[in-house]
Amino acid sequence: MASFNYIHVMVRRLIHVFLFAICSLSSHAQIWCPPGATWTYDAGLLLDGFRRMSYVGDTLIDGYMAQKIDRYTAERYPQPPPGPLYSGPPIINYSPLAEITRFNDEVVFIRQGTEWDTLFWIGAGPGDRWTAAHITGSDCDPFIVSETGTAIIDGLPLRYVEGENWPRVYERIGSIWDLYLYCPNWIIDGPTGMRCYQDDGISFINAQGPCELLTGIPLSEKSSTLLFPNPGTDHFTLNNIEPGTAVEVFDLMGRSVILQLSTGTSLTVDAHELAPGSYFVQPNNDQLIRWTKQ
Repeated sequence: MASFNYIHVMVRRLIHVFLFAICSLSSHAQIWCPPGATWTYDAGLLLDGFRRMSYVGDTLIDGYMAQKIDRYTAERYPQPPPGPLYSGPPIINYSPLAEITRFNDEVVFIRQGTEWDTLFWIGAGPGDRWTAAHITGSDCDPFIVSETGTAIIDGLPLRYVEGENWPRVYERIGSIWDLYLYCPNWIIDGPTGMRCYQDDGISFINAQGPCELLTGIPLSEKSSTLLFPNPGTDHFTLNNIEPGTAVEVFDLMGRSVILQLSTGTSLTVDAHELAPGSYFVQPNNDQLIRWTKQ
């Protein structure tokens, strides 16, 4: 009986060690760019719209496994800015492989040219510091960590670091300001805050309203009556459109996957051949509507 108990205890210990190792590997793998990672930010101080960053895959650079991140922007001037006045529909821009990052020794690095620079130092402690990525001048104050901790985000414990003059940075999510952390002592016309982050495991909302909303363009309001069902499965229907409207569907890589013309005020689009995921529907080169296929 004693021998049986000993074997039983040893087996339990081995199981605990195995589970701990698996959890550690899983946690480490989730620190940056898990599958489906997507960041959405406000466009900027004088701009109306959003900027979305999407993790699209891995590549090998300098012997490191690196992450490829693309960028999609939809932005416009909602009021007269300094300089030429822009009016009309938002300016749409898609940049494949806009950023390359990698994670090593508790640090997220970002690449520019042939160099790697520190983007976030997830494992930093109070008093640790680093300089904003790709800053060569001496007038940029460093990021000095004043607080660290763990927050529960969508049921998952995530570590964070933050300082007195710069916003919180979470593992997996990154900065709640922008992909880049700008110099704490600089005032810039850049993205002014994260709207939301999501991947295949969690969803983090940092602002009220839809992630991809152009203020002044009632995209969300139109989406509820213009396109349904959303999410959907093998089709969706557009209503309240003009006869002869050209409806184009784009995937997240910016590729056109469907193009149809309406013959009346509504159009049902067959999407059964599309893979599950997110797409953008654009009637007559108008505002984009995000549609999700389940």
